Amino acid sequence: MKAITIKSVEVLDEDLQNEIHHTFGMEHYTDYVFKPRGDQKYSATIVMDDSAEVIGNVEKRSAAFPGHEFIIDELDMEGVMISSYRIRNGKIMKKR
Repeated sequence: MKAITIKSVEVLDEDLQNEIHHTFGMEHYTDYVFKPRGDQKYSATIVMDDSAEVIGNVEKRSAAFPGHEFIIDELDMEGVMISSYRIRNGKIMKKR
């Protein structure tokens, strides 16, 4: 199993947080109601077997938010490894 957290680098207003959540398709993966609360960083965490689809969606769909940067932290609970991706304008800028 993998725990994936997608978050914005910048503080965003509620409307933009909600737009990001739906553009990334996160409502299909989360089992809770996403409610942005005031100006803060966007953040959503999900747990699933295979994270490739989610990471690919966020990478591709981040192009809809030019100038904004997102970080994906992926925890592989079985392998006890953490990967981190910095994404901007539809591309992975850095992976560690």
